[in-house]
Amino acid sequence: MRNPYLTQKGKAWLRPSWVVFLDILGFVEDVRQADKAGKQEEHLQRLRSALAEAKADLVEGLDNPLSGNFPDSYVIKVFTDNIVLGFPILDDGESEFGTMLFRVGRYQYTLLKHGFFVRGGIAFGDLYMDEDVVYGNGLLAAYEAETKLARDPRVVLSPSAMAQVQNHLAWYGEVDFAPHNEHLLVDSDSQMFVNYLAIPIDGLEPGGLPSEYLDDLKKHRDLVVSKLQEFSQEPALWSKYAWVGTYHNLYCSTFISAPRLLIDPKQLSQPARRLAEVYTRKGRYIYKDGEIVGKYKDLSEFKVQREPEA
Repeated sequence: MRNPYLTQKGKAWLRPSWVVFLDILGFVEDVRQADKAGKQEEHLQRLRSALAEAKADLVEGLDNPLSGNFPDSYVIKVFTDNIVLGFPILDDGESEFGTMLFRVGRYQYTLLKHGFFVRGGIAFGDLYMDEDVVYGNGLLAAYEAETKLARDPRVVLSPSAMAQVQNHLAWYGEVDFAPHNEHLLVDSDSQMFVNYLAIPIDGLEPGGLPSEYLDDLKKHRDLVVSKLQEFSQEPALWSKYAWVGTYHNLYCSTFISAPRLLIDPKQLSQPARRLAEVYTRKGRYIYKDGEIVGKYKDLSEFKVQREPEA
């Protein structure tokens, strides 16, 4: 299929597009930890398997023989954990937006089944892509959304993308009628993000959900809980998985009504604790999480500070 960012004569064509920048959250640290544990080979194989399945979601149907003037025509650029997608638009961009959102949501959902969390940004702007070059203000805006706005394992819309979506909503008599209402959510910090758990069952009734999908939600829950436990002593990382857990509970209680799949809300908060809840004394020692962090010393063990002689 012809690259839609090239003219019929092969000239570079900078086009208004939906632009997506995605990466795997904590990928660098995962590689370091795998190296330290002597498990790089295992981590590599798991990563390759996950990316192969997720990439299949991105490229399914991309060999459509139609020309680049149709919504199914878009370009993918992959480098390990980083992916850039370019969807050139025809008119208001709504049909291309739907295609893009489905692809992004499936990619995010599939990687999570393999234990990898995705963060990303979606922008609307000019873009050019080929085998060697990715160029345009759309790319800069998508990258900035990923690095500065996403923060948590979510794919957020940049201001340029949100502006387009808000225009799309005006086409519907009620916002409830817009498909965007199912596939996007607005977070507590006013960022709009992809409701990726809803993508695989688009169009299905909640009562007829496939058992495989419910199993995936259980895995999603268990993965989040394990991450909360793993990073319980690292607040900056713990908070990212607490965000996923909060989103998981919102989805399971609001969209599909599956209370058995909820995460205990107590696991999603870290209230301040009194010292006696954190430290214990045994003999001469003070313990925290099973490790000695302090020791009783008699006054005779301290060196008395004296004023130096003139």
